[in-house]
Amino acid sequence: MKTLADDWNELVGWFDSDRRIAIGIFVLALVTFASFHGGAGWNQDANFDLTRALVERRTVHIDGYSANTGDVSSGRGRHVYINKPPGLSFLATIPYAIVYACERAAGISPDEYARLNQWITTAATCGLCGALIGSTLFLYGRRRLGATARDSLAITLVILFGTIVFPYSTMLFAHVPPALFMLLAVVWMRERPLLAGMAAGLATICFYVCAPAALVLVLVTRSRRMIAGGAPFAILLGCYHWLCFESPFRTSVETSTPFTEKGLLFGVLRLPRADALYGLTLSPYRGLFFASPVLLFAFIGARQMWRARELRHEICAIAGSIAIYFVAICAFNQWNGGWAFGPRYLLPIVPLFGIPMLAAMPLQSRRARALFIAAALFSVATNFLATAVDAMPPPGIDNPLVDYLAPAFFTGQIPELTRDTIPWFHDTHVKPVALARDSGNVGELAFGAASRASLIPIVLWMLGGTAVLTSAASKRL
Repeated sequence: MKTLADDWNELVGWFDSDRRIAIGIFVLALVTFASFHGGAGWNQDANFDLTRALVERRTVHIDGYSANTGDVSSGRGRHVYINKPPGLSFLATIPYAIVYACERAAGISPDEYARLNQWITTAATCGLCGALIGSTLFLYGRRRLGATARDSLAITLVILFGTIVFPYSTMLFAHVPPALFMLLAVVWMRERPLLAGMAAGLATICFYVCAPAALVLVLVTRSRRMIAGGAPFAILLGCYHWLCFESPFRTSVETSTPFTEKGLLFGVLRLPRADALYGLTLSPYRGLFFASPVLLFAFIGARQMWRARELRHEICAIAGSIAIYFVAICAFNQWNGGWAFGPRYLLPIVPLFGIPMLAAMPLQSRRARALFIAAALFSVATNFLATAVDAMPPPGIDNPLVDYLAPAFFTGQIPELTRDTIPWFHDTHVKPVALARDSGNVGELAFGAASRASLIPIVLWMLGGTAVLTSAASKRL
């Protein structure tokens, strides 16, 4: 019979050093993400409108809420619906239901605290999922790839804070949750195919492009259990489409007439374009590798993973999923993502770059290490700047970093051409941070709104947490 001491030792053993570091990564990331609110916009407001409709009225249409957004579709009964998959809004109902119940018990109207409610809901969905990406990636690197604790920690922190995972974990966009679910699908596909299928299904109801990416995983694993895991979510999405748009195969995208074009597949897909590929990869406009050059190290790791026969399933699944995403978004008529920082439609595959990056570590030459450190520092600085200043630069700015974010932060002044693209800026003098509507950070409570000083507590938290985690990782092999 087990004694209390045996139970205690078993519990302590479960919380081994790797798990403690993973928990530390989760706490560091969640507090950081929750410290920012990226602001309001059509996309975030549409997702939150459906969440409110589900919780407050038990409906899937957003009649009466939709005045704040243009991201809408028409459907059954002449009602108004959001023009995106419902997965994020479904997830957000869990924290919002708690918030709404507390406000009703206190006699508070949710309209009075709409900004705060959206901030809390965002942190409890996108922020939480973003933080879990870090813990998942760290443990996978340690247990599957055999990376050292320091290398796993370094790559994990780079993915969390040096990519667009950072800014979009502070806004209610439907990109970070499917990023977590796609990562889990790859992590689980060999040993837990049923759970992998469920994760892929969850990703799909959040973001449609995850469906063909999930099919890649099925083809690689040839697992019926993965299909069984994803089937309930396919049925749920079909039921939602039927309820809203009178057909299980008619999506919310193709019923959004302001954003569709005749003759295109689903109203939005044409043949992939070379200019879109450049724009999504290397351009200063929406380039993934411009905002996060550190991700280029994934190509080194991909080659090493292919050489290791036991890792070929993983690299095939990762490469296939990434290729599917690039083809789909290059063919999308709105590939630039509108008001956005970086290629936001590619975000669900960004954590997958972390796996080959883990395989590329440790870097053998001094030059390679120096390049990695320089690329990592630039990536973190760029994405921190976007998160702090404005994670939704207007689509008319060709180089958001140079022409908008950096000038606003360092000088409090933007070029005249930039001002012309943003109608609510009456002159070139701006506040240094939190430029987007309803955006902000917790440091403003102590240092005032939109001031650079408001970032001090967050920076200290990030640096202190990184130092503690690095010290713990250094004691591990």
